[in-house]
Amino acid sequence: MNINKLELSKFKNIEARDIDTIKNYLNRFQYETCDYNIVNLFSWGHFLNVKWGIYKDRLLFFNFTSEFMLYPLGYPFTSTEMKELSDLIRNEDFPGNFVSVPEGYLALNPAINHNFTPVYDDGNSDYLYKTENLALLGGKKLQKKKNLISQFKRNYSPYKTVQFKEEHIEMCLDLSVKWCMDQNGICDEEKKLELNVLERAVRNHNILGLEGVLLFSNHRLAAFAFYSELKHDIADIHFEKYDPELKGAGQIINLETAICLNDRFTFLNREQDMGKDGLRKAKLSYAPESLIPTYRLIRL
Repeated sequence: MNINKLELSKFKNIEARDIDTIKNYLNRFQYETCDYNIVNLFSWGHFLNVKWGIYKDRLLFFNFTSEFMLYPLGYPFTSTEMKELSDLIRNEDFPGNFVSVPEGYLALNPAINHNFTPVYDDGNSDYLYKTENLALLGGKKLQKKKNLISQFKRNYSPYKTVQFKEEHIEMCLDLSVKWCMDQNGICDEEKKLELNVLERAVRNHNILGLEGVLLFSNHRLAAFAFYSELKHDIADIHFEKYDPELKGAGQIINLETAICLNDRFTFLNREQDMGKDGLRKAKLSYAPESLIPTYRLIRL
């Protein structure tokens, strides 16, 4: 791959052998959004046709499904360089647009507006929470969560949490299928995709640095959460699934995950709502510390 010439046709799938190279960039240029996490790139990228390449010492990811380029990872391009990169993408018959552009980049590069229209990407902004707040659940806003947790403790004790191990993979995947099914025993296409992504992630947990916490009630797996380090002070919560038959299981796995991570990470990134009202309502109900805004750059 010629690192000074952009050739999207030579971009590569994200495979296990590429993880060290990608991690090197992610560690050098740490972003707070979940798009720049090796677990998400490796697992979601496989199913969304995301491929990677290096251009002028920047790490690039191109989504051949949505035809967007992820904001380049590395020392920031100038607005002129972003236009030049967009031109090269357009030369290969793609729109030349970018996604996951930080708000700070737009503030520092107002000339970007000469060639792009910045569009706030509401559904792809990340929810950031103080770990301590989710571990303590203080205040009136979170009282409903505490009530559901109390119900779980009354109805399903004794319960315990354990750290994820290789031996837990199959039971987690089985619970995921149960979580996926609706009342008619049908799993919709979006949830099927997430199950495939989850399986790819957990089966490669060692090379990805994926960790997890499992909640058992009377020896029955009630819920689990998987996470990884995003930055030194931020954990990324990738997957959180629970047994829908056990009321309060979703709330207590959220609590136990925060308790588990409270001594390691100041913040938890619980990722995006993808523009879904139900998911947005659920994430807002936990009173996030902030939302990390991102933008799309649409070429004029």
